Amino acid sequence: MKKMVAILISGVAFSAASFAQTNVSSANVVGYNQITIPTNQIVLVATSFLNTSNTIEGLFGNLPPGSKISIWNPTQQKYNSFVCLRDGWDTAGTNTIPRGRGVFVSLPAGVGTNIYVSGDVPQDSTSTVYKVAGLALMSYPYPADVAFTNTALAQNALPGDKISFWNNGWVGYSRDRDGWSNIPTNLQLRVGQGFFYQSATNAAVNEVQPYTIN
Repeated sequence: MKKMVAILISGVAFSAASFAQTNVSSANVVGYNQITIPTNQIVLVATSFLNTSNTIEGLFGNLPPGSKISIWNPTQQKYNSFVCLRDGWDTAGTNTIPRGRGVFVSLPAGVGTNIYVSGDVPQDSTSTVYKVAGLALMSYPYPADVAFTNTALAQNALPGDKISFWNNGWVGYSRDRDGWSNIPTNLQLRVGQGFFYQSATNAAVNEVQPYTIN
């Protein structure tokens, strides 16, 4: 039996309904979220679902010509950007957007739309995210809202680490010797939300599954 779990995201405020507070009994749990890309805005999005179609073509194949996808290369510390042509994404469409990563999406001027991201809900008990010596464009690897200070990423941070969120401008927070002293205690990582994380070292961080699937 498959159980469809709806996770809705509206606009860039990333307001989401989460199933993570309940136990789910199912062999396959399928989820989706709707992401609104407003007119004349750049949106930083991510997927936490498992899907063999997590490629530019699979995720953004319905975007109009002139749309742009920018993927951060953590090794080279620069963006790789791709533009949708009249005939689609061409060879750029095969680029994979891994779970736990984020990408920037922009549309032609005067155009707004919705995209839908779907797939199997991850059932692994832990998922590894990677800090790099520099900037990494990341996301929370499970389809559930979570307080940032409750994540392993926050709890294993070192002094000097920073996290930055995009909402038509950057809002950033820093880890100092006393902790995340300037961060709101209720700051949430939302389903489908990407963010930049800056560190001085490479490190693997294991996030624990925030829900139970029986």
